[in-house]
Amino acid sequence: MTFANTWSLVSLLALASLAACGAPAHDAETQGASGELATSLDSLGGPGESSTSGAAGSSGGGHATDGGGESTTSDESTGPVSASGVKFDVGAQPDAAGLETEGDCAIPAHTPCDHLDDDPWHAIGINCPGEFQVVTNYMGDPAMRHVHAGQIGTYNPPTYPVHEGQKLVILSSGNAVDVVTPGALGSTAIAGQDPGDLPAPMNPTPVGGQGCAQNPGLVGAGDCSNTISGQWSQGSGAFDYAEMRVVATVPEGVYGFSYDFIFFSTEYPVYYQTQYNDMYIAWLESETWTGNISFDEQGNPISLNAGFLDYKDANGNLDPECPCAAPELQGTGLEGHAATKWLTTTAGVTAGEQII
Repeated sequence: MTFANTWSLVSLLALASLAACGAPAHDAETQGASGELATSLDSLGGPGESSTSGAAGSSGGGHATDGGGESTTSDESTGPVSASGVKFDVGAQPDAAGLETEGDCAIPAHTPCDHLDDDPWHAIGINCPGEFQVVTNYMGDPAMRHVHAGQIGTYNPPTYPVHEGQKLVILSSGNAVDVVTPGALGSTAIAGQDPGDLPAPMNPTPVGGQGCAQNPGLVGAGDCSNTISGQWSQGSGAFDYAEMRVVATVPEGVYGFSYDFIFFSTEYPVYYQTQYNDMYIAWLESETWTGNISFDEQGNPISLNAGFLDYKDANGNLDPECPCAAPELQGTGLEGHAATKWLTTTAGVTAGEQII
């Protein structure tokens, strides 16, 4: 699974709690997420970080493939929100409570370990001592990733409380610490982070209308969600790029995972609806799915131009929803800019397979 930030903007993919229950593939009830960026995962754990590289998703508004079932997204205030009319191929996680009572779910034991150190993987519940281990890799300048303790911002009640343990991870296309620094300019002046193309195995090419659920032969041919290309093509490549990647063999009895994330953009309002389109991709590479898995609560891919931004603290010239103000962003580096709420992504996997 890969979480990736591309293009110039201060974006946050933070905090994920990974649950290890799920439905069979193509029983798609899922939520926004993206595959090659930093967020917090809370289901595959183990100590240390090894060198290798590699994430999975939700529904896309109008662009997603015609898969099995209607996908859903959720946020912390409203709960599940139906992405009306949107179909999504990737498997999802059913009601965990029901599975637990029936003994059908084998969730790997997990205890938060982010109090031990400032390891970014521990902050998202991965590779805690004595727990399930995965291979991890980070691509980006050290300044583009930051471990933060406590809530983000000063608004009360907190807009962005920590969802597990004491810390969360910020993954940015610039200086990550700017997200939690009031008045910061959101600098992306970090050299050497402009690959142009997305690193393998990510491929923004849409697989087409039939979709990977109806035609498994399309898996590996591109983005099964058909959501990346429309946003990717607005720019000229990947700039200010950073990613967090996980490679894991799915344990027996585990059929899905989920994680929570937030998307921040300092490019709102100045660059809203221009070619400078900040973007977050959660890429899942599995036997039945290759593509984006993270979306907003309306089923859109996570980007400045396509995504639904819950909090807008400035007036965008091309934004019909403004005038806008967002006191919820008080005490953050996003005052005068925009962000989403906490969002959740859920996707199905197959026990025994290797996922990236």
